[in-house]
Amino acid sequence: MRREAQPSYGLVAFLKATNLPWFRPTEDGQNLENALTVQPAESAPLVSGSLAVSGSVLHPANYSTRIGAHTAQMLEPFQVRPLRAGDTEPLSGTWDIEIISRWFQSHMPWGALIFSGANVTGLLTAVRTQSGVVESFDALVTTGTPLSSTMRDTAIERSVSLSAMDFHLEYHFGADSMGVYSGSDRYRVPLAAVLGPSLAKEVDLSQRKIEGADVERLGFGPFQHLAIRFPLVTAWDQEQGQHLRQELLLAP
Repeated sequence: MRREAQPSYGLVAFLKATNLPWFRPTEDGQNLENALTVQPAESAPLVSGSLAVSGSVLHPANYSTRIGAHTAQMLEPFQVRPLRAGDTEPLSGTWDIEIISRWFQSHMPWGALIFSGANVTGLLTAVRTQSGVVESFDALVTTGTPLSSTMRDTAIERSVSLSAMDFHLEYHFGADSMGVYSGSDRYRVPLAAVLGPSLAKEVDLSQRKIEGADVERLGFGPFQHLAIRFPLVTAWDQEQGQHLRQELLLAP
């Protein structure tokens, strides 16, 4: 890929989901750099961050299942909606839940579509599992509107009401409406995370208090979701939020 190429966030998400490496030549043209794994430097390339939004939900594995409705509803709190979809760029199809669902049914057990709209682009996937069909999305919102606590709380409440398996919200200081900058996919700051009941029960915070994060259990057991709110920031935090998330979710 030429250095001046600027693939969309949806395409980068697609490459990541399929484990395809994305390479660009270095300045001297001799070596290759992997734009998805380069370690971040001391400062992020963009002053203002876009919102990276992702999540998943489990559907029954039958012909009444509609893929895409969950994704569209989860993007509503950020005042964006998908308008186009397709498996190759440029996207040729309109965002139509019925058409999208039939496409995924014909591509089981796994399929992926890139989608886009005004100020949003991303990846929608559906995977057939023993438990049902998992709908997952990974989207970048580039409205330029700073995230408010109200917007974040609305998204958290929406994910719980829609029985999401998981939901994640981040600032992305390495991507804008033009795409992801080379080597910059890791300039992310976590803002919120929601773990569905099956994931929440694996996290025991009863013996630990993590400074800097607000942790709340929503709903009624055994169907409780675990909601985590990280500090709201306006600039890249030098990976402090990522370390905090790791301490919360990965520590025993």
